[in-house]
Amino acid sequence: MIKMSLFVAAGIALLFGANAVAQDNTPTTFEIGVDYSLAHFIPALPGSRSHNLNGGGGSLVFYTPAKWLGIKMDLQGYGSKTAAIGIPVGTALFPGGGTVTVQGNLFTYMFGPVIKKRGKVEPFGEVLVGGAYTNLYGHLFTASGVVGTSPNNNAFALTSGLGLDIHVSRAISIRPVEIGYLLTRFSNPFSRGAVSENSFRYIGGATFNF
Repeated sequence: MIKMSLFVAAGIALLFGANAVAQDNTPTTFEIGVDYSLAHFIPALPGSRSHNLNGGGGSLVFYTPAKWLGIKMDLQGYGSKTAAIGIPVGTALFPGGGTVTVQGNLFTYMFGPVIKKRGKVEPFGEVLVGGAYTNLYGHLFTASGVVGTSPNNNAFALTSGLGLDIHVSRAISIRPVEIGYLLTRFSNPFSRGAVSENSFRYIGGATFNF
């Protein structure tokens, strides 16, 4: 009987403790995100087809005392993808033109401000800048048989977009959608300089709040 009473008392204490946590709506200071990401990558060569890159990564946000303004670090990696790259006739370094099949991955690392409406449902917007890495243009260079020069695998990157977090508890949120424009500025052996790749990015996952 005593053991049963202690068990009931412990259960009531846990219930009230969980309820108190659930009712604590104080905005958190740190946010760690884990996610799946899809990048719709558009190579900057006329005649080349866009393709999807699947991957994922994570993010870290520190919120200022204002709580609605944060500074975000975003890291995303996308697996290798085989793509057919079209090279127009008359292109520098490859005047005969043609289609070359190559593989390439993509990694982005960006930083910047995020503005979020705090509460149970939290819409947010962000603008992040940083860098990107891909071996796609390096593989294209090799597969085309061009010699004497090589592309830079690193480039400038920028993303801007909107997202939504939904709290299931004070500590955990579900991120059903984060969508945005993704700009990269890679050089390649045929463009004679950096050109813009205008792409689309989707992210979905979860965040842990502290």
